[in-house]
Amino acid sequence: MVTREILGSNYAATTSIRESQPQQMGKRWRLKFPVGLMLPILLLGIWWLGAATGNLKVAFFSTPQAVLETLWKLLINGELVEGFWDTLRRILAGAAIGFSAGAVLGGITGYVRQIERVLDPTIQGLRAVPAVAWIPFLILTLGIDDGPKIALISIAIFFITYVNTYAGVRGTDQKLIELANAYRLRRSLIIRRLIIPSALPQVFVGLRLAAAIAWIAAVFSEILIGSSGLGVLLNDGRSLGRPDQTIALMLVLAAAGKTTDGLIKLLEKRVTGWRTTFAGV
Repeated sequence: MVTREILGSNYAATTSIRESQPQQMGKRWRLKFPVGLMLPILLLGIWWLGAATGNLKVAFFSTPQAVLETLWKLLINGELVEGFWDTLRRILAGAAIGFSAGAVLGGITGYVRQIERVLDPTIQGLRAVPAVAWIPFLILTLGIDDGPKIALISIAIFFITYVNTYAGVRGTDQKLIELANAYRLRRSLIIRRLIIPSALPQVFVGLRLAAAIAWIAAVFSEILIGSSGLGVLLNDGRSLGRPDQTIALMLVLAAAGKTTDGLIKLLEKRVTGWRTTFAGV
């Protein structure tokens, strides 16, 4: 009986709470959604008013109408779709490699102290290397195709995932581990029912950060050495003196990043729905 209480401690959520959560979440979403749009609408209004009155230099900031027209043209001629897909597939490939490696190594070093002593100093040292410093090395070793771009995304995601997974594993309640060991529970059971559920919230924090960094790394690499992708279109807007194209692509990237973060948050709620945490006042 005590053993079941130990193993089920991380899943302590009553049926009534679970049933009420969807209603509360739906009500909260209805209240938050209009409020969340207020700031973008306000900024759009200021932008439009500034451009219309001449207080904002159109040569630098363009106008909302010009940005929408450019966005529509890029969508119609297929450049936006093609560029978005090129960037997205690089992100997916890099994320698969970087997240898998970071989660595995972060979990192992967090769980086994001997492995931590061997691996962690080197990983922490490499983590301090700026992303831009990796570019020349990656070009020399992987060429100028998709290889260095995917590798840069993988590296950026790896370190964030590693640190957060490690912190999640080490954040497991030591008393629960000691109690589980006292009852001689199998190590695999301890990992599956105690350590992994305890680490998951921190892992998802890392995943949300990694998703944002992935878009940054992808666009950054495409601007420097790309032949396709959103970064190339963004750089074209700069080189051609087209602020409308530059701003249009910035809006696309903002929407893509927000959508990615929203999907990860939905996944987190489904995977860690047993948690009851403070939701703000």
